[in-house]
Amino acid sequence: MRLDTRFVSVRYVLLLLLAPFLFFWQIWWPWTSTRMGFEIGDFSEQHVAMRTFVVDELRHGRLPFWDPYTFGGEPAVADSLFSTYYPPSLWQLLFPRDWMYWVLQVEALWHAGLIGIFTFLAVRRFTRSARAGAIAGLAFAISGYVTSYPMLQIIILQAATWLPASVWALDVALSERSWRHVLLASMFLAWSILAGHFQTFMYVAYAVAAFFLWRSWRLRVPWTWVMKAGGILLLGGLGLSAGQWLPSLQMLPFSPHANVDYDYISNGFQLRELVGLIWPDPSQWSPLYVGWIPLLLAVFAIIRIPRKDVLFWGGMAGVALLLSMGRYGFLFPRVYRWWPGLSLFREQERWVLVMVFALVVLAGYGYAYLEARSPHLRRVFWPLIVLLFLDLYHANGGVILQPVDPRGPFTPSPVVEHVRAVGPPYGRISSEGLLPGGANAGLVYHVRDVVGSGPLYQAALDDFVHTVPEVRWWQMLNVRHVLTRRTLEHGGLHLVMEEKGTHLYQTFIGAHSAWIVHQATQVSSREEAIQATADPSLNPFLTAVLEETPPFAMLSPTGEEPLKVTRFEHQRVIYEAQLTSPGILVTSEMWYPGWRVYVNGQRANVLRAYGILRAVALPAGKYRVEWRFEPFSMWMGLGISVITALLMGGFGLFSWKHGIRTKPASG
Repeated sequence: MRLDTRFVSVRYVLLLLLAPFLFFWQIWWPWTSTRMGFEIGDFSEQHVAMRTFVVDELRHGRLPFWDPYTFGGEPAVADSLFSTYYPPSLWQLLFPRDWMYWVLQVEALWHAGLIGIFTFLAVRRFTRSARAGAIAGLAFAISGYVTSYPMLQIIILQAATWLPASVWALDVALSERSWRHVLLASMFLAWSILAGHFQTFMYVAYAVAAFFLWRSWRLRVPWTWVMKAGGILLLGGLGLSAGQWLPSLQMLPFSPHANVDYDYISNGFQLRELVGLIWPDPSQWSPLYVGWIPLLLAVFAIIRIPRKDVLFWGGMAGVALLLSMGRYGFLFPRVYRWWPGLSLFREQERWVLVMVFALVVLAGYGYAYLEARSPHLRRVFWPLIVLLFLDLYHANGGVILQPVDPRGPFTPSPVVEHVRAVGPPYGRISSEGLLPGGANAGLVYHVRDVVGSGPLYQAALDDFVHTVPEVRWWQMLNVRHVLTRRTLEHGGLHLVMEEKGTHLYQTFIGAHSAWIVHQATQVSSREEAIQATADPSLNPFLTAVLEETPPFAMLSPTGEEPLKVTRFEHQRVIYEAQLTSPGILVTSEMWYPGWRVYVNGQRANVLRAYGILRAVALPAGKYRVEWRFEPFSMWMGLGISVITALLMGGFGLFSWKHGIRTKPASG
């Protein structure tokens, strides 16, 4: 009998794992005339490009701490979209970098399958019905939510995957007093953070916390055990993921997210859009839709099943739906100020994750109730599965797909080939996001760009390029090429080529990789520094704008002062300079905490020049100036993660070896 049960479970697991691949059959179908791919946009521009960079760095034996290719240079680990430490993505190292677009699509599909499998495991435990679990798992795995924007913004999908996984692990932990499953749930929560979408993790965390407290009360778990398990969940989850959230927390004050208002964060579903619960729109995304069969089963469960667990899941679905309306509902405006996290993130529609999960759990309860009272229902189980699949496919099948170039979205063009062939490797392009593949294409082509696409970057760069005259910031950021749709008339620009409505110019305007100045003006803030740099009367190559007093008085030079770049790497840059009198060496590289400077082997004080650039004050003499990216927050976060993993692994092994658990609760 046990073998039969295991066989049934394996059959359902295979069904749920393969269902997303069948749903998106156009991706892998061998005939190229019908081959499709995920929409070109966020998926390719952000996630494919960023994961390509991470894989490249790891293959070269470097931790991907610093990205020199976008936003003039940014801390890659701090930008969570890179998903630097997300364990399931390590399989990407097995494939050529040119396959990343296709590999990441497959990764999205098997994450959807995992969502279905863990939902199946959880609902099977709740209802004691494998068929109820299969219906709930399929409804979630190919729901309108999972198969819409989370596929394109894959880190949302990856973070959401660990909601049903954590709920399942916690139910086992609480029912059986299993510390191993508490550790497993803690690991799942950490992976949700490491996936890189903190907003989705927040929803996961709130849903899991609510379930943990509810289930502990229902099972009458002793409060001492609950407190210990809760501590492991919290400390283990945060500890394992510290390598990601600690650098991101450091980056937050410098990013555009540091100052957001209510209008920015409060958008949500309007009342008329809630019709999407019962009526999908096949021409666009239908994230509210779970299928008419699961919806009817969920409604039936709420109306007819007098169980407190059903009321809990119904309440969770209702609260999540109300919050997903943002300012168009009555709940969000009343709670966003005091509910931790709500004022940090935009697009409240994303609360629909919690609502959809709660609805499919309710659907499982509804099916299990009917099956227990009418065994004949089992005869129509597979027809119901087919109808559910067809219904959801009609609602959302192919809506995120488009015909794609078989070579993928990053095919080097003559523009790219020219930029890579001409000029020093430390020169930049101002591409205006027009490189093939989008604003982050520099990550793929290894071209240093002034622009980028992502939520966590230094907002001061935007202020700088919008305030300082364009030619001036081209000079200061070492821009050697400009790609634009504009027709530019300037004596220092040479039109190299025109391609598909764009113009590539090579600059001869005196762009600098580094320079020495012997005058400085001091201001009190970064904003004032940028404003002063924009002043037409200032020559930034003669006068530095600083936010602190230089350590010594500067004098005019008395002769030639040679300066050259002798080594240029992602996290290490070396200059050789000779000064005839005290001055300041300014680089065209972005300032950020974690960059340290060593002058003739001795650590020196880092200055921030013009509000955004790295600089160092030097007395007269000959120097070897070495810049290293040695970010304390990143190393500390990584160290905490490693130590936490070792402690949790040791405790898990000890509890397994000695069978540590307490008597399961009754009820």
